[in-house]
Amino acid sequence: MLRLSVSSGERILPFRGAVPVSVLLLLVLLARCDRLADAYVVVTPSTPTRGGTLSWESIAEQVSRTSVVSIRGQRRRSIQVHTSRVPTTIHLSEGLQQDEEKTSSSSPLTTKLDQILSRLTSWFPFWVLSFALTGLSKPTLLQWVNQGQLISLMLASVMVGTGLTLEKKDFTDILTVPSNVVSVPLGVACQFLIMPLTASLLGRTILLASAGSGTGVTLATAKSLFLGLILVGCSPGGTASNLVSLIARADVALSVILTACSTILASVATPLLVKTLVGSTVAVSGKALVVATARVVLLPVLLGMVIQSRAPKLSQQVSRFTPFGSVLLIAFICGGVVSENAALLLSSRTLLPRLLAAVGGLHTVGFAMGYLIPRRVFQRGETTSRTISIETGMQNSALAVVLARSMGAPALASLPGALSATMHSCLGSLLAAYWLMQPPPVSEEDTNLD
Repeated sequence: MLRLSVSSGERILPFRGAVPVSVLLLLVLLARCDRLADAYVVVTPSTPTRGGTLSWESIAEQVSRTSVVSIRGQRRRSIQVHTSRVPTTIHLSEGLQQDEEKTSSSSPLTTKLDQILSRLTSWFPFWVLSFALTGLSKPTLLQWVNQGQLISLMLASVMVGTGLTLEKKDFTDILTVPSNVVSVPLGVACQFLIMPLTASLLGRTILLASAGSGTGVTLATAKSLFLGLILVGCSPGGTASNLVSLIARADVALSVILTACSTILASVATPLLVKTLVGSTVAVSGKALVVATARVVLLPVLLGMVIQSRAPKLSQQVSRFTPFGSVLLIAFICGGVVSENAALLLSSRTLLPRLLAAVGGLHTVGFAMGYLIPRRVFQRGETTSRTISIETGMQNSALAVVLARSMGAPALASLPGALSATMHSCLGSLLAAYWLMQPPPVSEEDTNLD
């Protein structure tokens, strides 16, 4: 197995395993838009090799691509192969470069389409925020989303798309890659400890405490919102975190592993945490939570993984469209939930500010503590800390919406999840933009060359 990395100046952005062409094109797009200049390809064997003995054919076959990345018209003429001790450079022959140039220019329409899809996907905060505002100002346009099991089907489709990108080795790498042995358990622990506990604290102090005659918020309303906030806090990492990690110069490979692990563990962890934290405040059926989580998370992800293993070519083609498709589906879910509760939000002067404070505080604490605990307490590298911060702060808020509906909770219980998707998308994008301008120091852990 080979690990592919893309370097930008002082920083190496790592990818593991077979890398789809669409991902490389997204890097090219970001290089042009966000000044990730001077990128080159680094191929790292998982087993020690003698420098210079790897052929380009074997590299191209295992990396699943046939052309060298071209940044701003500069085609790289060499590939660095990091052996067990020192890096070695393999130079491409002129004839091979000519063959690659023919291959890279053979499908301009496909390349253009991937670039368009990548750019549209990178605008995910705009889509989510726009649909949420539309649901608030023009609720009739999106109320159809709330009919029947449509929202559950939308989320299940997103989860199938997630499964299409996963392989068995993504989970075995947790034990085989030395840096993951500590980073993955630490990231999962931050995900399922920081966010649930913070949601419980903020929910009790901001939402439940707001119930009373002077605030205009009834106790039933406060309990429904409290349940919704707990569901958000106990949800796994969001799929958009992988794109935000890429922009923030974090460890994308670690981000993918953390999202996959938290998503699979959510089938058990989310119902257990919700039942524990809610307690007797709100009546919750643990069995209904387990069944709903398995139906909209575990089974769709496993279905996507089966499709990926049985039909990899089909999976690769479909995966070109799933990121943007997932963004649109999540945006529709958020807009639909907001439209269902628009009348109540607009009629109360105190409800929306308190809810925004609770949701915003939850994600702010998640981003901050998700960075400080790995960095300051466990002395992890900068890129690892950034990755865990993003994974902790960005939740699968659409799952909170679906779980609230599946367990028969009031419609208001879905509202924190809808606002959460909008909030963490905007906060995550701002944080990524800041980190993009702060290149992390290069270290052995950050470059994943161990």
